[in-house]
Amino acid sequence: PASRNRLRIMFGSSLSIGSDILDIGTSKFDRRNDSRAVGSGAMIPQLALGEPGQFDVPNVADPAHFCRNNFASACGNSDQGQEVKFAKGTTTLAFKFNGGIIVSVDSRSTMGAYIASGTVKKVIEINPFLLGTMAGGAADCSFWERNLGIQCRMYELRNKKRISVAAASKLLANTMRSYRGYGLSMGTMITGWDETGPQLYYVDDDGTRLHGRYFSVGSGSTYAYGVLDTYYRPDLTVEEAIDLGKRAIYHACHRDAMSGSINNLYHVTKDGWVKIHAIDTNDMHYQFLEEKKNARMES
Repeated sequence: PASRNRLRIMFGSSLSIGSDILDIGTSKFDRRNDSRAVGSGAMIPQLALGEPGQFDVPNVADPAHFCRNNFASACGNSDQGQEVKFAKGTTTLAFKFNGGIIVSVDSRSTMGAYIASGTVKKVIEINPFLLGTMAGGAADCSFWERNLGIQCRMYELRNKKRISVAAASKLLANTMRSYRGYGLSMGTMITGWDETGPQLYYVDDDGTRLHGRYFSVGSGSTYAYGVLDTYYRPDLTVEEAIDLGKRAIYHACHRDAMSGSINNLYHVTKDGWVKIHAIDTNDMHYQFLEEKKNARMES
């Protein structure tokens, strides 16, 4: 209270300090104050407090129309006419089998042909029994799946029991449905173990929600589906299932330039999820190449 009174005396009772005070010392603050000094005859930029927070919009007649037509998330070549193309690339997969659920992903983040990162964590650990995967826009997936984690925790606190996988996926689908058409880019799988056993759902930014035995999402998903369609069966052993998840990601990374780096693999059981490994796909290449050579020699 004393410091607040001193502040009022210094600046006047009618003046409030806005959020822009957090910009002091940044290049944004310097640019804004330099622009104010132009034409005013002032040699030293003046500190302006109390202005509402601002963000830049395109310098066009209708910024909203411009953003809808040039920044929209699109599939295939439907964004060819846009000023900014939404560059995506990843491979994620998950499948159910008698021993639980395998979740296997790569860790590469791309911006067109540029590899932005090779250490992206594309599995969101929602709670000890629930996992989500990321494909599409990294910010969209990360934010909304963490938001889902908050909703799941609130459910547990209200109802004194763990949320089911079906309910968790429905919460995310409802959120996506409410933001449909706003330009989100998100293709995710929600999987885990609940009272009904292992469950796996696919949810995307249109609010689509599908229940299935296995899914693969991302630019490398067609290659991963080729491996899964060929070798998947419900009665896989745990070792065979881990190997299948590993090989599917490797072949997708080998053929899809937008996927690669590290293969992170999780195994979900009735006791919760366990991270099995994080292996460089380059090391996997030479491992499988050696197996291929040995197989040829034996034949």
